[in-house]
Amino acid sequence: MTLKGPGRPARQSPRASRDRPAESDCELAGALARLHEQTPLWQSFLAVHRRIVEQLADEMQAEHQLPLEWFDVLVHLADVPGMRARQKDLRDRMLLSESGVSRLLVRMEKAGVITRSAAGDDRRGMEIAVTEAGQAALLAAIDSHLQLVASLFTDRLTATDRAALSRMLPKLR
Repeated sequence: MTLKGPGRPARQSPRASRDRPAESDCELAGALARLHEQTPLWQSFLAVHRRIVEQLADEMQAEHQLPLEWFDVLVHLADVPGMRARQKDLRDRMLLSESGVSRLLVRMEKAGVITRSAAGDDRRGMEIAVTEAGQAALLAAIDSHLQLVASLFTDRLTATDRAALSRMLPKLR
């Protein structure tokens, strides 16, 4: 069915509707062939990334009862002076929607690893700070996280591989 005018379907002849799926199937097959031909490195990168992140997340949860996203937030906050940052800054770093970050931070606050308060200079903004419990959780998780990153990633690469990757990654930022 095609559109005739704004939002109005137009009728097609029965023959045209029978021919359309064959043309569409052919177009899709061609597009998929191009995709598979031109993106194997990209697909491989995504698969490896997904596998490593899943293993990191599983390990963090099993060993420390700390979701990987929480670990990421705590690391970011620990890296800034006073271990506090604006919610907007966290959202920008984590590439989540405003509501996604808000829900994540509410869960973290309920668990006692962060506090949320109105930002002093802008009452509409929220300031997020690490609690003592959050600091303890982060400290407890860092060593096993480092070991797992090494075993899943850096230890599997030669010095030459690591040097090449260090040169290439900035080009993709």
